[in-house]
Amino acid sequence: MRSGTSGAVLRSGALAVSVAGLVTAVEAPAAAAPDPVPTSSPQASVAFRASDARLSDPGALARGIAHPDVWWTLDARKGRLFAVGDDGRTKASFTVPGARGWDTLAVVKGDGGAGTLYLADLTPAGAKHDTLTLYKVPEPARLADAALTARKYLVAYPDGAHAAGAILGDPAEQRLYVVTRTASAASVYALPAALGSRVVNRLTRVRRLPFGVRGGAFASDGRVVLRGTGDVRVLAGIRDKVTQVLRTGAKGDAIAVAPDGRRVLIAEAGARPRVFALPLGDAARPKAGGGSGTPAGHAASDPIADYRAPKASLPGGVLGTGSLAGLALLGVVGGGFYLRGRRRRVRD
Repeated sequence: MRSGTSGAVLRSGALAVSVAGLVTAVEAPAAAAPDPVPTSSPQASVAFRASDARLSDPGALARGIAHPDVWWTLDARKGRLFAVGDDGRTKASFTVPGARGWDTLAVVKGDGGAGTLYLADLTPAGAKHDTLTLYKVPEPARLADAALTARKYLVAYPDGAHAAGAILGDPAEQRLYVVTRTASAASVYALPAALGSRVVNRLTRVRRLPFGVRGGAFASDGRVVLRGTGDVRVLAGIRDKVTQVLRTGAKGDAIAVAPDGRRVLIAEAGARPRVFALPLGDAARPKAGGGSGTPAGHAASDPIADYRAPKASLPGGVLGTGSLAGLALLGVVGGGFYLRGRRRRVRD
């Protein structure tokens, strides 16, 4: 082999190796966080007890935005929303005609900072589906019994059928996340920043969790609490590792964080359910200026709004990965042409 050809091959090989390393770095999934040692087993106390006999199976618990002094919850069996005060008394209840099967909810800020409730029809236990249904309901301005109007959205997973276990509303990014439910692991998916009622909205896979999840919620500072079997795990953000584990015998999957971030609330099932409180330490608070992270290709300020651009595709993939893969492909092609030209010059 001649020295000119040898040098070209070495340079091309180095280029191919570096490009291959780039592609591998892009495509390799993040390493799963190790299962942490429990940090505490705090004593649960009763924060309040629901006084309304109609509420017997709370499927969710979320603090209001238009009404920051109420907790939004629901009874899936009766198809009714409840606005409950910190004393457990019902301030108003609502029906949602036309919305079917919803069994959990999340609350986020909508357009103009108004509160928006998202009701979700999660997968029944033991079943998996390619899609799930969401209903968007503006948070009522007036707390008085009424029927609410909902807009329906169909959401699809990018990688096949799953059993959805929870939806979480990020108060900082105004974004929704879906967490799948299995006994020993879970995956987190982000909804697009804009939802279309006449299209199938594609989820973006954000991460895998090496433990089962039965429910979850965001704190106002970006922390995430995830309900497992017999514990609550605290993450500094939706993309961060578990930093705190609270072992508890409190029953119930409906979970929320108090407005001051100092307590985790868990609503049990049963007639006039009790809501338990667990003290939440400061160990997992995010650093100043930090955040819960944003799916690639989306600005952190993007609200969840109605999709109004029919010619634009809904966000559903990690755009940065596609761009880097394209650059890698161009590098490989360029290296091939370079080597071919060098070989021709050597022969001449």
